[in-house]
Amino acid sequence: MVRQTVLPFKLESTDDTITSQAGLVVFGEFLHSLNLAKEIDRAFGKPGSGAGYRASSYVLPLLLMLQGGGRSLCDLRMIARDKGLLGLLAIEEVPSTDAFGRWLRRMGASDTGLSALESVLDRVLSVLGKKLRKRRKKAGLSPVRG
Repeated sequence: MVRQTVLPFKLESTDDTITSQAGLVVFGEFLHSLNLAKEIDRAFGKPGSGAGYRASSYVLPLLLMLQGGGRSLCDLRMIARDKGLLGLLAIEEVPSTDAFGRWLRRMGASDTGLSALESVLDRVLSVLGKKLRKRRKKAGLSPVRG
């Protein structure tokens, strides 16, 4: 243990798995609360091969990377290497950056990817709308009219 003489905290070593991306855990929990992985996999369907990754294995790490300030597919390595973050969010698999590139090109080249993404967004917005209406009703607020 290292004693600090200026600030009131102590440092200790640990064998626990830690993460430098702790802020992403909250965002990941939000995605989990929306059942986003299930919605993504339902909308995009099963992988083309028996050994392929599910669509949520691509989309969720991509969302985490973007939320964490990533700008390129290479930044996905930060997510893939963070065992603490992956463990907390129960993410079992993160494809390689090459696999991400191939998947994104495949999805972008067909209408299937865009229509699946639209379906996921519609579902998420529907769920969020229901939750917000429920909260407003519980709080005794009148519905918003636009």
